[in-house]
Order: sequence, then C-alpha cells, then structure tokens
Amino acid sequence: MKKFLLLVFVINLVMLSSCKKDSPSKRSDEIPSNSPRTNVPADIQGMWMYGNFSTTEYWSQNPSEYIGNGLTMAMAFKFASGGTYEQYFTSSSVVGGVVTYQQAVTKGTVEINEDNQTITSHPSHTHYKRTTNGQTAEERDLRPDEMHSVKYFFEAGSEPNGTNALYLALSENDNPLTFLKK
Repeated sequence: MKKFLLLVFVINLVMLSSCKKDSPSKRSDEIPSNSPRTNVPADIQGMWMYGNFSTTEYWSQNPSEYIGNGLTMAMAFKFASGGTYEQYFTSSSVVGGVVTYQQAVTKGTVEINEDNQTITSHPSHTHYKRTTNGQTAEERDLRPDEMHSVKYFFEAGSEPNGTNALYLALSENDNPLTFLKK
C-alpha cells in the first residue's frame, strides 16, 4: 500500500501542471551554479531505473486492435558526481478506451546526506508532455512555482541476483521502491 501511495505522489507531482496548452518557455535548461548540491558518492552515481505495469490489457471493439496496457509507469534517476541529477518519468493509462501518455524530464541538483541516508532533489528545469490517443494535449516547461524539492530516504544494496539497487522512499517508515542500476 505504501508503494502505491509513493507512486500516486510521484504521478501527482508530475501532473501538477495545468490543463491549458502553454507556449514553450524561453528559459534555459541549464542548472544554476548556485543551486544547493553535494558531491554524489561513487556507489550512487549513474542511472537507476524503476518500472511497474498492470496485468490488464485493453483491446478495441475490433478485437484485432490492441489499445494498450491498463497502466504502466517508469521512473529513472541519473546522478552525476558533481551533485547534478536528471529524473525521467513516463506513464500511460487506458481509461474508457482513451490512451493517455505522460512524460517528464527534470534536471537539477541533489544534496546527499549519507549519515541520515537522504537525497534531496532541487529541480531547476522540467519539461512535461501529455498525449491523448496519440495527439499532443499539452507540452511545456513547468513554471518555478510548479517544481518542488523532494527528500527521499535511501539505502544502497543489491537484489538476490546481484544487481545493484537503490531503495528510495518518501519517509523513513515507507516501503521503498527498488531502483536497479543500469
């Protein structure tokens, strides 16, 4: 249940944007040099991926036309040594025969506190796109008031098959999501 709540939180964070179509922002996607950051430990550097999908599949009234999976979601973090990060988010859902696809790319800085096992992200630029049945419904850069720092609790480890894992949660008491090293 707590994993589901974390997923809902992340999806809502991405969907905070309004539904009107805005023109592309003229802001640069460069990360300001004065953004808070710390160096990223070597065992956390690199690309970390998480994904989930439902077992429900949808077909149109014409049984030969596949509409899609009921719900899919994937997130990835790329942490660089100098305290910068990129976060990728994508999801798709099928509701009432309508396929909605969302994706966002965020760039910013991170502060990592190994003693408290926290990673705090500070976004400086997010680009968001939403399509409905293959047509772009919204595509824009988020405004500064729509981007917020997020604190994650982390633990580095490995899965039973030996794959490096980064376990992230929004509170110390939540069940973490398992991000695998890619």
